[in-house]
Amino acid sequence: MQSIIRGVLIDCSGTVHVGDHAIPGAAKALDRLRASGIPFRFCTNTTQSSGETLVAKLQKLGLDIHREEVFTSLSACRQLVTSRGLRPLLLLEPDAKQEFEGIPQSEPYDSVVVGLSQSSFNYDMLNKAFRLLVDSKSTSQPATLVAVHKGKYFADKDDGKLSLGLGGFVEALEYASDIKAHVVGKPQKAFFELAIQNMGLPSPAEQKESPTKGSSGIVMIGDDVEQDLGGGAAELGLIRYLVQTGKYRTKDEDRDAFGGLDGVFADFSAAVDHILSNQHK
Repeated sequence: MQSIIRGVLIDCSGTVHVGDHAIPGAAKALDRLRASGIPFRFCTNTTQSSGETLVAKLQKLGLDIHREEVFTSLSACRQLVTSRGLRPLLLLEPDAKQEFEGIPQSEPYDSVVVGLSQSSFNYDMLNKAFRLLVDSKSTSQPATLVAVHKGKYFADKDDGKLSLGLGGFVEALEYASDIKAHVVGKPQKAFFELAIQNMGLPSPAEQKESPTKGSSGIVMIGDDVEQDLGGGAAELGLIRYLVQTGKYRTKDEDRDAFGGLDGVFADFSAAVDHILSNQHK
């Protein structure tokens, strides 16, 4: 029997919107979830814009979202950079760089931070990052390669068609430099733990017993069976709901490597309705 829901984590792109269009019914579903009193956070791997810009965009689409309700992989990335005192070369879009204000961003660099950045993914910039990484290997302190995430693809704004994601560019740098990236976004366990703590809830990992499938009372809703619902989401015993919007393709649920999802729904609205109907049984 499904445990009482303590909180809900929600993916953004592909789950509540695709490009410049909200998923039909998503705004009203969010209103119903908010009215229920169940705490929630939007946890997103979006790396092309700052949290403030993302919230403004979603609000413009009619979604009642507040800045404190959004936890991004850029937030987790900044936390890592700050905690380690890094001086990063940022392969990010200009707007996304706002998340790193106050952090030194000039030579000499000791690290490379990579997010999805069409303006940075040209030979000169990628080669600059490669040289920084490979040249550092002959020093006493090799450079750190930080990937905001390693998503394979995403649902783009042109009618939801799939576009090449960040993962391939990260793996190109890993392969060429022979330096493994530190990945901070979904589906990393630490990312989900930080998002849950951001809701004011204890992480499932803090429970006395090891988390089991769906035991956490925390729901994760997303359109990507690997990036949203794999890895740390399964390790922490999150209740994993896949929605058939965004980057979802037929039979994606069959690719789950963790013993089966807890639910597959037509869209975010249907997933929320299921949560609320079971919460009051």
